[in-house]
Amino acid sequence: MLHTRAVPWINQEEFETVYKWLFADRKQHVETIRRALDRIQAWSSRGRIPFSVEITGMLIESILRDERFGETMSHKELRLLYSMALVRFVNGLVDQEQKGKYAKTVLTIAKSIGLPPWYVDLRHESTHERLPSLIVLREAAVQAVAWLHDHYWIHNLNRAEEDDEEKSVKDVKVKLNMYKECRKAYVKGEKQDPTIYVDCIEALIKIIDEDIIKEDIIPLLLGTGGLVPTAKKKRVTAENMSISNDLIQIWTPLLKGLGVGYPSFASDLVSSLIQKLCSTDEYKLDEQLINPYAVFTKKEVDDSTQSLSYMLTLTCWLKHIVSEFAKPAQERTLRNLDIDDILEGCLKNPNYYTRSVLQHLCQIDTELAESIKPFMRYIDQLLIKSTVGKRKEPDSLETIDEEVLENELKELESQLTDIKSNQRPLKKQKVFNIESWKLHENWRPCPIGMLPNGKMPCLDMRELLKK
Repeated sequence: MLHTRAVPWINQEEFETVYKWLFADRKQHVETIRRALDRIQAWSSRGRIPFSVEITGMLIESILRDERFGETMSHKELRLLYSMALVRFVNGLVDQEQKGKYAKTVLTIAKSIGLPPWYVDLRHESTHERLPSLIVLREAAVQAVAWLHDHYWIHNLNRAEEDDEEKSVKDVKVKLNMYKECRKAYVKGEKQDPTIYVDCIEALIKIIDEDIIKEDIIPLLLGTGGLVPTAKKKRVTAENMSISNDLIQIWTPLLKGLGVGYPSFASDLVSSLIQKLCSTDEYKLDEQLINPYAVFTKKEVDDSTQSLSYMLTLTCWLKHIVSEFAKPAQERTLRNLDIDDILEGCLKNPNYYTRSVLQHLCQIDTELAESIKPFMRYIDQLLIKSTVGKRKEPDSLETIDEEVLENELKELESQLTDIKSNQRPLKKQKVFNIESWKLHENWRPCPIGMLPNGKMPCLDMRELLKK
């Protein structure tokens, strides 16, 4: 259940106005700052004012009094003025966090909220010891105002903007899900007006811009439930490296619409897609591609965006985009995309996934295949080295030549044959006649801790050693 938060200002606009007045330049806009302090005083009469607002006003008022009337006040008066404001500053912040059955120390709470520990020492000196110097107190007051600015005022100014951003992201998700459901129903052959999903695309384009596309649309498309189905049985497998026609039909109209409305969408999508394929240093395809039985030893991956099926599906989407370069530009899904964007991204990030895309690209463009042959050989060498390095045990011995192993094996077989046929005589070894242990004639049993003469040893230290 959400609880309303009562504040003394009328609306967010009034709060922002007071903020601008309060943090104006003290040398040029003293009257403006005075107006902010008067408004804070008015807020305190309306109801409970947030402590951070109240103490900000007290600290700034102390600074102004020092700058305007410091010459008419003694040093002790100014030190008392600053000390009282700073003590209230520390105590008020700490009291807000003093929760639970057992009380925490002031220093512990200060560290937890990011308050510099020297403020706690300053509070202790101002309360129990000699008042700190005026220079220290002035600097402490200025830094306290800066701390409140960064930890309270800025966050409350951005709250309205953050709420608007959250609402915008929520609207994008709703519109995207509406398109997905409408288009999925249309592809499945259900009786539905084809203009419905078109209206969804238009409604989505109206509420987005280039920043929303980069920060929200593309991550949603590349997440599970977007271009990669949530159900793993609908994803690509190592045995069948191709995405389903239904999946292509569902997302093609949206991708085409975003590509037409925003020319940079295509390159941003491909760039993010390649980054996803290269987001892990481990090549999860190596065992699957090299050993057909590796699937039985494969460990489960907890992160859904790092699983093998997720990576394979994104790889096949990129291969599908590459395949469309065989068509005329007007018939492609992403018309504004240049093949060099894909080529450069894959060459800069070599792994099994991007190599598969490069290999598919070579099949589409034979001339390009000849020009990137050296790069493909280099990538193959990197992948082979990485595979060999991973298969090698940490404490494994150096590689031994096969001929050496065969020679050693033959020698061992010959030795075994000689032993069985008794052809190799055993060497004679001298055996010394060693008698078994016997009890000594003069041995007498005695308790543990006693001397052989039957007396208890004196373990006391001599008087000389004690001294």
